[in-house]
Amino acid sequence: MHLPPSPCAKEITLINDMRLAWEQHVYWTRMLLISIAARLEDEPHVTTRLLQNPEDIATIFKRYYPEEIGKTIADLLTEHLVIGAKLITALRDKQTAQASELNRQWYINAHKMADAFCGFNPCYHCDTLRNMFYTHLDLTTREVAARLAGDYLADIAAFDKVEKEALDMADYFTAGLMRAFPKAFS
Repeated sequence: MHLPPSPCAKEITLINDMRLAWEQHVYWTRMLLISIAARLEDEPHVTTRLLQNPEDIATIFKRYYPEEIGKTIADLLTEHLVIGAKLITALRDKQTAQASELNRQWYINAHKMADAFCGFNPCYHCDTLRNMFYTHLDLTTREVAARLAGDYLADIAAFDKVEKEALDMADYFTAGLMRAFPKAFS
C-alpha cells in the first residue's frame, strides 16, 4: 500500500495555528455570549481576551503578507466582534430596532471581510468566503437566540455547528495560503 507523503512541519504548524486561532475565536465569543446573557461581572475581562483574537489571526497571515494586510484583517475581525457583542446586548435587552441595525452592520462587515481576503489572495473565492462568513453569522445568531431563550440544549447544539464551521473556515484559509505560497511549504 502506498501512503501519501506526510505534510511537512511548516504545513502542520500552519494547520494547527489556524485551527487554534479560529477555535479560540468561537470559544471566547461563546464565553462572552454567556457573560452578556447572564450579566456576569467577568464580561469586561472576557471581552478583553476575545479582542486579542483578531491580532492572533492576523499574526498568522503576517507570516506571508505585509503588515498592512495583517492590520486590515485585525481591524475587520475586531469590528466583527465589537458589532457582535453590541448585537447580543441589544437582543438581550429587547432593543429590536438597534439589534436590526447591528445585524445589518454585521453582514456588511462580513462582506467587507470576504472582499479583503479574496483581494489579497487569489486562491480565496469571494462567493465562497461570503457564504462562509454569512454561515458563521447565521449559526452564531442561532446560538445567541437559543441562549437568550434559555434553550440550553439548542444553544449547545448550535455551538457545535459554530465550532465545526470555524474549523472548516480555518482549513479553507490554510489551504489558500498553501496554494498561494507553495515554496514556503517545500
